[in-house]
This record gives sequence, structure tokens and C-alpha cells, in this order.
Amino acid sequence: MTLSPQQLSISIPSDWTPPKYRLGQWVKEGLIVGCTYYHAGSKPAYQYKQTWRYCVLPDEQADAEDIKYFLESEITPLTSSELQTKIQALVDFHSSRITALTEQLTEAFQS
Repeated sequence: MTLSPQQLSISIPSDWTPPKYRLGQWVKEGLIVGCTYYHAGSKPAYQYKQTWRYCVLPDEQADAEDIKYFLESEITPLTSSELQTKIQALVDFHSSRITALTEQLTEAFQS
């Protein structure tokens, strides 16, 4: 059985504060790929207070070993224009990759 993204959900306990940012969101630090909550009574909560900690890839070409970790207060959202620029750059990059792959596929069939 395959679930669509609309069918997937995450339950957050009612005594936790909701996260400010979401998985897959671009922020100035990079792409959010994970998060952890420091809940009351946990060792990290004594040091950092109750907060979310985000796993961020600095860019779309980064590997897992490049992941950086930020507390919620250390994350800076992109402005609308910065987000628009980022998304357009990704669209342009992937469009050029699609064009190159399509050309290779055409050449492969002509051989």
C-alpha cells in the first residue's frame, strides 16, 4: 500500500509547542530535512529550554555528512523575493538537466 503525501501526518503532543518551520522548507541556512523537539525534562531542554532543533542541508547538492543543526531561534526564514529566486534557480537547474538527459536519450535511440 502506498500513501500519498496528503495521507501522511505527524502528531505532535499537545504539551509541545508547534514547530515554526516545516520539513522541505528553504531557509537562509539551507533546506530543512529533519527536526527534533527538546521536551521538558530532557537533558537538552535543561541547556537550551524547550525548543525545536532543525537538521538543515546547506544546499541541494549537499550530502548527509554536510547536515548542520540549528535551534529554532537560529533559523532565519527567506524573504518572498529570496524564496522566489531560490525556486527559480532550482527550476532552471532541473530544466537544464532534463534537457541534457532528453538529448542523451534521443542519441541513445539513434545509435
